Amino acid sequence: DEDTRFKGLEKKIGFFVIVAFLGIVVTIVAVGIQHDVFSSKTRLFFVTDSGTGIEEGMAVKLSGFNIGKVDRLELTNNAQVKVTLSILRSYMKWVKSDSKARLIKESVIGANVIEIMPGSDKEKSLGNNAQIAFERGRGLGQVVDQLYSEVIPLIDDLKRIARRADMLLAGLPATQQKLDATLTSARKNLENLEKVTASDLPAMMKRGR
Repeated sequence: DEDTRFKGLEKKIGFFVIVAFLGIVVTIVAVGIQHDVFSSKTRLFFVTDSGTGIEEGMAVKLSGFNIGKVDRLELTNNAQVKVTLSILRSYMKWVKSDSKARLIKESVIGANVIEIMPGSDKEKSLGNNAQIAFERGRGLGQVVDQLYSEVIPLIDDLKRIARRADMLLAGLPATQQKLDATLTSARKNLENLEKVTASDLPAMMKRGR
């Protein structure tokens, strides 16, 4: 108490504690605002046969913009999966009764997301705890299967064309021989014609005079 260096120490410590506490509160509020923690939300749900590829916290997007997340997954009594979505209320004007939610992959190696397809203008917006239609987008395996089913007939056609080409190429030597014989015969005929025109034709012309 008598040391002057410690005078007002409690006030200084209290001031720094208050400043640190306020800093923590401001940081929490800023992070909450950035992640829309304090924004009003609407909950929707859909039911699917399997929860494969769906996880809690997964992004929900509309036209490429984050509008919410997957809130929770739960198993129903008939062994189906109920998926609850938490969507920012400011985006609900595009989520109509004819909208659909679908599970897609953003890219070949990207993460899975729930994409909301905007509904038509004439339909009403979905309310809180409403059900939205759901469909699974085609995965990479399904795309590969489709490509495989389309490519295999093309490969078979190419094989048939290749076999026909081999048959034509196999018959080319015989055709070439016939062509060579025809050209040789034509050359001989031309030589005989030249001989005839060189000797017999002038004599016939003289006789004709």
